[in-house]
Amino acid sequence: MERVAEVIASSTSVFTAEVSKGDSLPALGQWVRVESAEGIEAYGIVSFVEMVPFDESRSAVALGQSADELQREMPHVLELLRTVMRVQMVAYRDSDSGTIRQTLPPYPPRIHTAVSTCPTAIIRQIGSPFDFLRVLMIGSEKPAFMDDLLVAVLSGLKRAHQGSDEPILVEAGRMLTRLLKDDTSRLHSILRRVA
Repeated sequence: MERVAEVIASSTSVFTAEVSKGDSLPALGQWVRVESAEGIEAYGIVSFVEMVPFDESRSAVALGQSADELQREMPHVLELLRTVMRVQMVAYRDSDSGTIRQTLPPYPPRIHTAVSTCPTAIIRQIGSPFDFLRVLMIGSEKPAFMDDLLVAVLSGLKRAHQGSDEPILVEAGRMLTRLLKDDTSRLHSILRRVA
C-alpha cells in the first residue's frame, strides 16, 4: 500500500487531497483508499488531478527551460507548485461485517488523513455487481470528461483481473449499458478505448 496524498477537504461523496513531495503522482481513474471516521475504510476513484501554484493569486508563467534546467538553476520555482487531486467516493468496508458496500461511506475522511493506493485484491472484491459505476456517474463531482474517466477505471479493473477467468469487461459493459440508457455508440466508444 503506497501513500499518494493527504486529505485537505472532505465530504461523504468526494474529497480533495494534496500530493506530498516524494509521494507517487496519482493517475486519473486510480483506485485509492482512506480511513474514514469511525474506523471505516473508504474507497474512491481519482476523478481529477491538477498542478497549481500554492498562492492562487499568482499564476505560473512559462520560463522556457526544461525540467532538468529548472531543477538545476531554479529549484525554488518547483517548490511554489502543488499537485491536488479530487477523489469520488464509491465504496466502503463495513466495520461490523467486513463487507465492502458499493455506496457512499456514512462518514467523510478526516482532514490530514493519508490516502494510499488500493491493493489489487480489494479492487477485485469491489468489481461485481458494479454498482460503484452508478455512484461514479451520478456523483456530486461529475466531470465533463466522464467517458475518459470510465475508460481509465475499466482499464484498471481489467489489469486487476488479468489472469482470471472472470469476464470483467462483459459484466461492467452490461451495467454501463443500463446506465447509459442504451446509448450503444457511447458504450462502444468507451469499451474500444479500454487498454
